[in-house]
Amino acid sequence: MAPLLHKLGIFAFAHKWRVISGWILILLVAGVLAFQFMLPTSSSVSIPGTEAQKALTRFGELFPDAGKGSARIVIEAPASKTIKDYTPQVNDLMTKLQKVDGVSGVVSPFVNTKAISEDGTIAYIQVQLKQESGDVTDATISGVTDQVAAARQTGLTVEMGGDVVQKVPGEILGIGEVAGVVLALLVLVMTLGSLVAAGMPIATALVSIGVSTAGLFALSHVITISSTTPVLGVMLGLAVGIDYSLFIISKYRSYLLEGYDNKLAAGKAIGTAGNAVIFAAATVVIALSALTVVRIPFMSTMGLAGAATVACAALISISLIPALLGVAGDKVFRGKTRRAIKEAQAKGPHELHALSKRTIWYKWGAGITRHPIVILISAVIIVAAIALPARSLSLGLPTDEYAAKDTTQRKAYDLLSKGFGVGFNGQLLVVVENLPQVTEADKTAIREPLLAQFNQQVAQQTASQQAAFQKRAAAVKTAQQATQLQADIKTATAAGEAQKQAALAQIDATAQQYGKLHQLSLVAAQIAKEKGVAQATASLATDDGTKGVIQIVPQTAPADSQTIDLINRLRDPSEQAQFARTSGVTYAITGSTPLQTDINKKMSDALPIYLAVIVGLSFILLVIAFRSILIPIKATLGFLLSVLAMFGALVAVFQWGWFGIAASEGPIISFVPIIAIGILFGLAMDYEFFLVSSMHEAYHRTGDARRAVIDGFGLGSKVVTAAGVIMVSVFAGFISNHDVTIQSIGFGLALGVLIDAFIVRMTIVPAVMTLLGKSAWWVPKWLDKILPHVSIEGEELTESTKEPKL
Repeated sequence: MAPLLHKLGIFAFAHKWRVISGWILILLVAGVLAFQFMLPTSSSVSIPGTEAQKALTRFGELFPDAGKGSARIVIEAPASKTIKDYTPQVNDLMTKLQKVDGVSGVVSPFVNTKAISEDGTIAYIQVQLKQESGDVTDATISGVTDQVAAARQTGLTVEMGGDVVQKVPGEILGIGEVAGVVLALLVLVMTLGSLVAAGMPIATALVSIGVSTAGLFALSHVITISSTTPVLGVMLGLAVGIDYSLFIISKYRSYLLEGYDNKLAAGKAIGTAGNAVIFAAATVVIALSALTVVRIPFMSTMGLAGAATVACAALISISLIPALLGVAGDKVFRGKTRRAIKEAQAKGPHELHALSKRTIWYKWGAGITRHPIVILISAVIIVAAIALPARSLSLGLPTDEYAAKDTTQRKAYDLLSKGFGVGFNGQLLVVVENLPQVTEADKTAIREPLLAQFNQQVAQQTASQQAAFQKRAAAVKTAQQATQLQADIKTATAAGEAQKQAALAQIDATAQQYGKLHQLSLVAAQIAKEKGVAQATASLATDDGTKGVIQIVPQTAPADSQTIDLINRLRDPSEQAQFARTSGVTYAITGSTPLQTDINKKMSDALPIYLAVIVGLSFILLVIAFRSILIPIKATLGFLLSVLAMFGALVAVFQWGWFGIAASEGPIISFVPIIAIGILFGLAMDYEFFLVSSMHEAYHRTGDARRAVIDGFGLGSKVVTAAGVIMVSVFAGFISNHDVTIQSIGFGLALGVLIDAFIVRMTIVPAVMTLLGKSAWWVPKWLDKILPHVSIEGEELTESTKEPKL
């Protein structure tokens, strides 16, 4: 591949404006397609195949109108007042909510009296939406938000939760993200010594982000894009786009200092560093694409979108960077570097193996090789200390329970817990099927008591009315009064008959409605006897009564282990057999807590498989790349150290709330660890390739294992350090994002890269390589014969100084 990349570098350098124009055209076309086909992102999370998701899907099939999005507007009356004291204000709020675009219905707490707390101080308005959960439009969200804000002016405490809370990240690039890019630019200026050279990696990263993000949104009609996917793409595009370009420009400068002319130096830089970039990008792409093995749609989309972004960054780096170098010409470097380049080019091409022993990189490497055991043990202890909290890792979803305390959804959650019990926010839905069909006897059993009560009321009303008319008849003195009395009796009789018919119709409707709930209510009564159940109510049923939904309010909070135990008992077939009097009845449990429980289990089951895939992949790639057994083992163990430290830091900061970085304490988002592992793996292998390949080259040149560690470290560590600082800066910029998922991914990757680059790769790797000596490069002869020969940095070009014909 190296010779082809060598030709590509020279072509791009010579035909710079064609290449630049080509990428501008691609960017414009992608932008037009995105503008044409772009759809809003979705914040909904679904995992097909889980019990809760199957039950939720079935619930939507049986009751399609009830399966749409919903929200609760929670109201609290001021001290010494009740909700009924504010009936006009509450009714006015409901009227205005009903008029909001996207709202299909509003249920009053004065109609649904269960929506008012026992003390009468807290109530909630149930709002049904036209859109599905996770797909509610900004217009609907802002409309409801405006009405809630207006209602707060009446003296009531009004908060909202559910699908009308904006959960999509409000911005892709905020102040923190921009600050991270600015810091990365400063590092580039310090590393490359020129603002022009430093601006090139930023430019290529922005083009990578533009092309990949536009391409992603252009596919909106084909795939569902989660709200975090574009931000993840931007995060990766900035990080790897800058790093890949930095490696190429650094190599280009080294070839200029060896006396090559600008065009040939660009070709050799792409043929060597560009080859390493392709190799490194391939590992990241494979690691992110491997997320598809988890078989979770939104994670597959995130992984493939991230892989596409990294692939774009690599392709743009190896083609656009030489074109930009061609445009910049001699102005790409300044001062001493430019003078040194001119002097070297005057001498002609020559190899430079001399390494200054005065640099901090050389001294660092030499110091590690003098005390490898002490440094290795110290580094491992530091990483182990950071990783220690990982033992308490708890996974969950970003529910209202763990929202920041000053957010409206968290306040609504707390008010509902205060007014209706801690289990109210974690209600369970039981989809029941194959119940006995409702009979006329069931309906009659409900109709007869209602009819008897009605007849009693009618008899009392008739007797009272007759007594009144008899009193008037006794007082009649004129014919006119007698005529008027007869007319009033006739009118009252007609009105009474109309009321009777309306009441009978209502009784029939009630009998029909509650009749179909009869069998379901019997099951609900049995479930209510279960330990941990505060309330079980038959809420919905099909017309024949054979299928329905029971709503359960647990006695404990959603995240409480007792609630999880209740879910498991309700799913136990032996327990279910006691709920109904007939056999064949099926039960499926769903709701936010069962969904979260199933997602956590799915992630926990997938994590070892995913780790095995990428760890196995890393081992194979490193064996092929370095033709060694011990180096891949060392690299894999180092990666696992970085992962454990990243998990430990995530637990301490986001689960325990250390340092005040997280808006609120709570479990780690279920899919964050597996996403972060995939990204960190690719980046860790990047640093391993770029650092160890320098040692590999030095070992082949000198045959001295210890000197190879020092020389290779001295040559490669400066660029790896700059790349690590850039990565940390970019990822850390996303910690300020308002979305907890992006915030935790940014923090986890920033700290993971910090540990992997500076403790694992820059400290542990040279220490271990020193201890291994020549055995680090050992490979069994039989394996050496079957391994393909792959050049990470295109070593076959080292003796090629001729410009290829194009």
